[in-house]
Amino acid sequence: MNIKFLNQPKDINFIDILTEKISSGAFSKIWIVAGFAKDSALDMIYDAVSKACENGTSVECVFGVDKKNTSKDMLLKFINLGCRVRFHINGDNNKFESRMFIFESEDDKSYVYIPGSKLSEGGVTHNYTIIEEIEYSKEEKVEFSKVKAALESGLSNDEFEILTEEKLKELASTGEIMARITERKIPSINQLYNNQEEQSESVVTYDENSSTNYKDLVNKDIDISIESDETIKVQDSLGEEVEHTIKSKEKEPEEKVITRMAQIEKQPEFDNITTLIIELSNVVANEIRIPSVITSTLSKFFDYPEFFHMEKDEKDNLKETQDIVLEIFVNDDGSEKTDDKAKVIFTAKTTSIRTDLFKEVNIQEMDIMRLIKTNSSTYRCEIIKQNTNEYEIWKNFCTIQIKGTSKKIGVL
Repeated sequence: MNIKFLNQPKDINFIDILTEKISSGAFSKIWIVAGFAKDSALDMIYDAVSKACENGTSVECVFGVDKKNTSKDMLLKFINLGCRVRFHINGDNNKFESRMFIFESEDDKSYVYIPGSKLSEGGVTHNYTIIEEIEYSKEEKVEFSKVKAALESGLSNDEFEILTEEKLKELASTGEIMARITERKIPSINQLYNNQEEQSESVVTYDENSSTNYKDLVNKDIDISIESDETIKVQDSLGEEVEHTIKSKEKEPEEKVITRMAQIEKQPEFDNITTLIIELSNVVANEIRIPSVITSTLSKFFDYPEFFHMEKDEKDNLKETQDIVLEIFVNDDGSEKTDDKAKVIFTAKTTSIRTDLFKEVNIQEMDIMRLIKTNSSTYRCEIIKQNTNEYEIWKNFCTIQIKGTSKKIGVL
């Protein structure tokens, strides 16, 4: 047995060791054990794991999952590779914190790595940490088997379950994990307004190579117009934390409105957005209609036409339709409902979101809708009522004047 202590980042980057060992084809079985497994790091080792599975290597993963760091989509990718995945739901007082990478060879050296850092992008690249490397010769199979036995002993309870696609859907639907995590970590209403410390961890980023100019699309200077002397912290479109004293709202200069109207007219598409914020109009019983003037810009947001099909409406008119899961949250009473048979109806003139659950929500003109895209078939619709404090916050994110109307929209 040979033990080394590796110094990151001075001597090594742990990700280089992981990807080389995982993809080498030299091992019959690999264990990836991470009590804290972040999507960013899992994405970095995904190609190596894919190659290992193609080589016939057995890959077993044990992950701690929670609501912020590990997503349904990423875990599903590992399951689809053929990995056996076990999981533990990390709560505030009940966490799985082990970190271990085991590489077993039948006829050569086997290795165990115990890192001091978490399985995150920084943890495997540049964060300061010591990684313990234990090398076992092929003659030391008994000693090596003790490592595996200790691991299995710790996992032999009901809190570690085999993860299946069906179980993943259940975890996502109950909110135990996120459906998808993108670089834009959109704060919830409670995080933004009531839990400022938690919200400060959320980062809104933008791609400098994107055709979308987020500096123009989202106003960096945000005023909160409710009567209070409270100062809160929010993040602007570039992820910069800015303090705002809640004060009376001044009338916006006319030149800013004109600039934004010009922006939406010249902007062919909103690329890479994950959230649409809109002051509502055209509210009917079971349908929210998005103004026709911006319909053509939303094709990528709704993945049109890839996931759409032709379907007859109640008047036997054929419409391009996508079936979606729609999660509805109403901020004034905190109610939440889900319709797994909701629809997006797309035409050249308008885009409509249709669900009978809208009949149960007293939506008024000028209420604000935050429509968050979770994945291609799941959206979260948050209705921000005008009689709530949160309304003034999100109203200030609606920075783009819609031509020909008094309504505005915003994007994140």
